[in-house]
Amino acid sequence: MAPTPFEHGLALAWSDGALSRDGAIMLETLQKQLGLSDEERAVQEQAWLSEMSKNQRRSFGDGDQILREWLEGLDDRANLTTSARDMGRAALDVGLSKTAWADAYQFADGLGLGEDLASGVWLEKEAEPLDGWPAALDPLAIILGLVISVPKTVASQPTQLVEGDAFVIIDHSDAQAKSLSWMPELIPVVNEKCAWGWKGGDKVSTTPPNKDLVYCSSVVLAWIRRLVAMRHQRGESGLEELPDGFQVMPSSAELESDGNNLKLSMIVDLGDHGLVRPWASVKIDGEITVNPAPEGIGPNWVKIHDGLANVIVTALETLPRQLLQAVGLQTDCVNISIHEGWITHDLSE
Repeated sequence: MAPTPFEHGLALAWSDGALSRDGAIMLETLQKQLGLSDEERAVQEQAWLSEMSKNQRRSFGDGDQILREWLEGLDDRANLTTSARDMGRAALDVGLSKTAWADAYQFADGLGLGEDLASGVWLEKEAEPLDGWPAALDPLAIILGLVISVPKTVASQPTQLVEGDAFVIIDHSDAQAKSLSWMPELIPVVNEKCAWGWKGGDKVSTTPPNKDLVYCSSVVLAWIRRLVAMRHQRGESGLEELPDGFQVMPSSAELESDGNNLKLSMIVDLGDHGLVRPWASVKIDGEITVNPAPEGIGPNWVKIHDGLANVIVTALETLPRQLLQAVGLQTDCVNISIHEGWITHDLSE
């Protein structure tokens, strides 16, 4: 299991086999910076010290300078926030196991950067190609495996195309389909354009429109389920502002299109009050507009409605970015529209 940020600080402070007075003071500073209570610190400190090497003391606090530099690096919050997001995006390209994700999120969350790391992994916010990171985040880079390989040094593997219907199409001369680690059930298929289809050979029911970027609502649904499930794994509520005690079930999500509207419903567990399936919808016509909640419903129902609507918006904003970054295109999506269950965008160079 990866160390916590405070355990990393302990390792630096004791790196020479001794803890100096300055080192002890800096550990107090680190405790405050991480927001640890005395009880939380005591648990981590006792566990770490019990496993500490019994090597003979070599000096009197040479590790202080390393710890001091690390603490100073942690003060640069703006740079750390951006870097954590970029590192999350890079880790997705390199390949991120469940264990590495759990360890990395635990460490980043201890630094107050858990949400930034997660938003980079799932592209809920913009993330840039990774060229490096602050020294203060070296432990996180090691956990993510970025020290060994970063995206620009990963050898590209030839993509195997299979026969099948296309559910995602990118019409761009520089786009080449490849396997998607964040949606492995979507696989590259034989097509005159860059395209993916569902593993298992699902068939499309309507002809995709002729646009720069086209994807079926079934892909949006899969992305929504994944977004909500990942929020659960991060210990967050599946929906924004979901009332306490309520729980959403991502696998129950259903998506319907009706003209220019896209409607999402999902089962919500109300605890002692049973299960319900609320819904929300957005209008897609050049831009995304949330349709208002029905009149007369209570405040908690409005929160659930708005949370569902925000999930649709987040999915429609992040999925195209995810697809374009997967094929290495640095371009913007504009003029979103929907036609018979297909969402389309124009690409802006």
